[in-house]
Amino acid sequence: MSSLRPAIVLVADRTLSGQYRALFEGIFGTMQTTSVPEFMMRRLLSPRQPTDESGRATAAVLGLRRVESALLAEGFARADVVCTTPETLPSLIGPWTKIVGFSSSDPLGLAMSNSTTVNFCGGRLYTELWTQRLLESLADAKRRHGFSIVAGGGGAWQLAQNPQRARQLGIDVIFEGFFERQGPALFLDILAGRTPPAHVVESQPLAALAKPIAGASAMGVIELSRGCGKGCEFCTSGHRAMEHLPPALILQDLRTNVAAGISAVVSGSEDFFRYGSTGSRVNFAALTGLLEQMRRVEGLSFMQIDHANISSVLQLGLGELREVRRLLSWGRASEYLWVNMGIESASTELVTRHCPGKFGPFAGRDWAGMVLESADLMQQAGFFPVYSLILGLPGETLTDIEQTQRLVDHLARTQAVIFPIFYEPIVPESRQQGAGFTLSKMRPEHLRLFQSCYEINFRLVPRLFADNQACAGVSWAKRTLVQMLGKSEVMLWRRRFGRIARQIAKS
Repeated sequence: MSSLRPAIVLVADRTLSGQYRALFEGIFGTMQTTSVPEFMMRRLLSPRQPTDESGRATAAVLGLRRVESALLAEGFARADVVCTTPETLPSLIGPWTKIVGFSSSDPLGLAMSNSTTVNFCGGRLYTELWTQRLLESLADAKRRHGFSIVAGGGGAWQLAQNPQRARQLGIDVIFEGFFERQGPALFLDILAGRTPPAHVVESQPLAALAKPIAGASAMGVIELSRGCGKGCEFCTSGHRAMEHLPPALILQDLRTNVAAGISAVVSGSEDFFRYGSTGSRVNFAALTGLLEQMRRVEGLSFMQIDHANISSVLQLGLGELREVRRLLSWGRASEYLWVNMGIESASTELVTRHCPGKFGPFAGRDWAGMVLESADLMQQAGFFPVYSLILGLPGETLTDIEQTQRLVDHLARTQAVIFPIFYEPIVPESRQQGAGFTLSKMRPEHLRLFQSCYEINFRLVPRLFADNQACAGVSWAKRTLVQMLGKSEVMLWRRRFGRIARQIAKS
């Protein structure tokens, strides 16, 4: 039993709360279904995050760290605000508890990458299953102790679109967006006994209001920017203009992670190369200036870039990209310093329709040509592109699929991997109309495209994963076990492709 009696307890769903040393570990941990045995998930793919003797998580998802720091800046006592783990949560809850803040990136399993996994692998997503278990146990505790449950995180839109399901799970308030402006006042109202609104929406990025984190972030995520503003209709950040956190705050967060023993960190941004920019234009001086300062923080070994935009890469020359690559070469050299970039489709028309800002500032360009040009630049500079495609975008034609297939065939001759995902709308009206893509809508050309991507991935992802883990300090034993699991997964995926091909042929 913890000695703390906090009024506010913050926790994330179990897949986000796992102890991941590398970004790829976290990605794969959050997209697994029950086709993977639960003991393997808990012991190997998503091991438990440690807590200290008082019940505080050693590292917590960055969103909860921002909530924690905003509350502390508002005057809440540190003893009254605790970030914990699902396993330790019961020992922190009692009559003293007033609010439990819950965060999830995919509470109902509706995210595009995860729904794709369900279509192919079957079973139920662990992020959904473990979310349900945690919230059901919280609902039982709420009936005994009378606290309020506030749910937020990147997947809050799913709960907002399914309010009845949210109520069934015991959620009192759904909070969409960044916390700093409206969140502290909301929590104060709840503590004062005032009835809170069922749904709170914050549409602005609020980067200027962000406060330094008070403890280590899971995977060492260091937030550089918020929002994106490229207008992609299937992304919750698409209509939020990009705002950047000041270098002093970024460096303070970096030092907090290093002090906690986290030497491998992750850049948190929807477009890494646009740090310090205004609009779609990159700011090379601002980006490299930040990286120079980050390099001077002692104890760092490796930083993984999460997202970047193809049009941002094309604004930089080869020499500039090589300079960024040099500045990212810290204590551990990475052979596969990967960057996730969204292609979506090779069709210029389709990308223009669904991602109107994706080309900026290159109006009127051929999108497939931009992708190939960026791939060449990135690889010459020493980066490893990880691309994503979206199958089943509304309005997609056979010509679009064939054009994307030709692009994939070109990329297969380079050093890059490609993850195809099924389109899933985030707009409630589209979801009700059944606009999402499923196996039942798959054509033979879709399957061929999907298989082509995965045959590339089967060859290169194991090397990328092993390199990423090694740079993050993952043990040789665990890397070996993951590689063995990966080989068995390749065989399973190939069998699934054969089964689906037979189903399509019959339909």
